[in-house]
Amino acid sequence: MAIWMTHKALKAVRHRRMIYNKHKDSRHPACVKAAKYASYLIKQARQNFEELLAKKIKEDRKSFFAYARSKSKCNIRVGDLCNSQGQLISDAAEKAELLNNFFSSVFTRETVESIPSPDPCFTGSVNQRLCDINVDASVIAGKLHALRPDKSAGDDNLSPRLLRDLSTELATPVSLIFRRSLDTSCVPRDWRTAIVSPLYKKGCS
Repeated sequence: MAIWMTHKALKAVRHRRMIYNKHKDSRHPACVKAAKYASYLIKQARQNFEELLAKKIKEDRKSFFAYARSKSKCNIRVGDLCNSQGQLISDAAEKAELLNNFFSSVFTRETVESIPSPDPCFTGSVNQRLCDINVDASVIAGKLHALRPDKSAGDDNLSPRLLRDLSTELATPVSLIFRRSLDTSCVPRDWRTAIVSPLYKKGCS
């Protein structure tokens, strides 16, 4: 059954089938009437569902694009990949590992021993220098509360819905972590990891 099908439209479809089974003639006036009424309700149900998706696209983009993808007639998938030994890889996990190794190989690895010193460009007075950053827990709480709950979890597997619902409770601990990171000039290891998702583009590889 279609996701947009309403109970009223489904009832009309069943009634149309029952009328046809009774008369066995699609040109019978009763069959024509039942078919027109069912088609009208189906069209109305689909239109109302699509309008509702369009109105709520800012709050729920995932449902909108899922419905749009379901209407797509083409389903393009990543084909077999060739590894360094010339072998074709068809397993999904092995293809993901192969892509991950490729992305890791093209990353730029900076050496901390040869970091150049920046040229001084600040022309203000000593009192105008930014010597410290104030970490406000209320600002962090506002940022957490503004997270979109329909987004997927990050590398830490924490759902944005959970972070948003616990924004008040998490604001102070997160502000302390930020403060500690600024004081020690050290970024937590978990903050330096990310999920890299390759986006397949249609065409030649």
